[in-house]
Amino acid sequence: FRRNFRLARVPCYDLIDQFKGTSFFSSTSHHGGSPTKTAEEHVLSFLWYVANKSSMRECALLFNMADSTVLAVIDRVLDFLCSIAPDIICFAADKGALANDFKKRTGFPNVIGCIDGTCIPTRCPNNKTRSTYINRHDQVSIMMQGICDAKGRFQDVFTGPPSKVHDARVLRLSVVQQDLPAICAVNKYHLLGDAAYPIREHLLTPFKNYGTMTKAKVEYNQRHASTRVVIENTFGMLKQRFRQLRYVEFTTVDKITRLIIGCCVLHNICMDTGDISVEDILTDEERRE
Repeated sequence: FRRNFRLARVPCYDLIDQFKGTSFFSSTSHHGGSPTKTAEEHVLSFLWYVANKSSMRECALLFNMADSTVLAVIDRVLDFLCSIAPDIICFAADKGALANDFKKRTGFPNVIGCIDGTCIPTRCPNNKTRSTYINRHDQVSIMMQGICDAKGRFQDVFTGPPSKVHDARVLRLSVVQQDLPAICAVNKYHLLGDAAYPIREHLLTPFKNYGTMTKAKVEYNQRHASTRVVIENTFGMLKQRFRQLRYVEFTTVDKITRLIIGCCVLHNICMDTGDISVEDILTDEERRE
């Protein structure tokens, strides 16, 4: 079940029950033709689609739906997932516990999150300038900024800017930028980011090496890197779990960003239910990618 749908059976059916009780499902009605799809069909077809690198048409054939029905089903489930995102993707109230988790891992004190950006390959969105979406690997992609805790759970996600936009500017564009001083309890806690970010009271970056690094600075950078790697691992797990993020075929920025947010919600649900690894559900082909 997890190999096909990426969620374990119990949290999957909890999600189905939650979706069933919302207007995103109850507003659907039967206007002739094939019967209205059940809440179970909605969620399972969506999960199968985002878990596998396949087309929407393949999903339609597998779940015995018309292409237009699959498109509508995916839209409804995405709307639902984005509606619950503020409750699922958020900073824990207990900042001390977040800091303790990081300190136990690497000994770095007072860290409540690690921030980084990653590129999500996609088609060039409609009515957009293609050159602004070309990243350093010559791929069309969209930027995703994530902040995660020590366990690899997303605490904040922002996406939408073209991949030509620098990580530091993506941070300035994000809503969380304004909230970080309060989130970090006025410099009591801080985030860790790589050298692409400017150093701030609430955002610590590595020392730049001009050839005269002291032993203390070298040790700091090593500890910083070993702590911050959790966000890179989290991005990797997200893309392994939901393979549609390896190349998004949607053609509007709104729908691309909703898909990314929806997958991050599902990732956190997995983490919250103890499903913290994908190694046991990956096929040999997926591991080679």
